[in-house]
Amino acid sequence: MKFEIKGEPMPVVICDVNAGETMITEKGSMVWMSPNMEMQTSAGGSLGKAFGRMFSGESMFQNLYTPKGGPGMIAFASSFPGTIRAVEIGPGKSIVCQKSAFLASEQGVELTVFFQKKMGAGFFGGEG
Repeated sequence: MKFEIKGEPMPVVICDVNAGETMITEKGSMVWMSPNMEMQTSAGGSLGKAFGRMFSGESMFQNLYTPKGGPGMIAFASSFPGTIRAVEIGPGKSIVCQKSAFLASEQGVELTVFFQKKMGAGFFGGEG
């Protein structure tokens, strides 16, 4: 899969997807695609993970896009102004993002909910 990030402050990532590859996204981030892209909706793993995403305010379901009959093209955009950054994910290399930060990934990336204990909301330490 090849991709190109274009534009600011409302950027878009355009992905050229080979036959047999699948892109995963949350609802509402796909903006355009070639006619041969097929969409399926999934709970994204176990039912427990789906409910975990729902209780954290994320979508319970994920959309999967796969080209049929050859390579395809699909574009994703955020509903917020800013910058799109590509992050390499792999075994032993995970990241924690704020709510609604995930845009899209190749199939095989596992999305889970991360809960953090708050030590004190609004606490700031520094020299005075």
